[in-house]
Amino acid sequence: MCTGWINKEKNMKSKKVFLVLERKALKMLSYVNDELYKELYPRYLRKIGINIPEDYREGKSGYIDPSAYFDGSDYRLISIGKNTTISRDVVVLTHDFSIVKGLQAIGQEATGHFLKPVKIGENCFIGARCLILPGTEIGDNTICGGGAVLHGKIPSNSIVAGNPAKRICSIEEWTRKHIEKQDYIL
Repeated sequence: MCTGWINKEKNMKSKKVFLVLERKALKMLSYVNDELYKELYPRYLRKIGINIPEDYREGKSGYIDPSAYFDGSDYRLISIGKNTTISRDVVVLTHDFSIVKGLQAIGQEATGHFLKPVKIGENCFIGARCLILPGTEIGDNTICGGGAVLHGKIPSNSIVAGNPAKRICSIEEWTRKHIEKQDYIL
């Protein structure tokens, strides 16, 4: 009976080692062949349990930087919509142990944690170094400015920035302003 459990434990550890090695290989691939990396990395994320559609790169505009960190507490709690860009050093968390400190402060037993899903909609842009907290839902067509701390429901078609992230304007207003200014490169 005990040997079956030990073998299962060894198999789980072996699988985790191979997944870590696969991720490292994909990260190195991003420096050598970025297009191949862009095709293979979403498959890897699906393999570890992240909900990401087969047609994630429809139109070839979806991209997830290799430095992005996805909380391994339960990858199945993370959903990423198609054509979404996740920039450098973004952190996506599904767990939070802060409740332990709150419980300790009021004299309660200090065990427990939050474990909540994170949903990122379609055609979103998550700027560099954003922090996405447990329970966050980002609507479709949303741009999150670099360094934003995202929590709660963020409506579709929004531009948000800051700590905590606040809605700046609609994506339509923002886009029209930049079309008028012609301050972008084609």
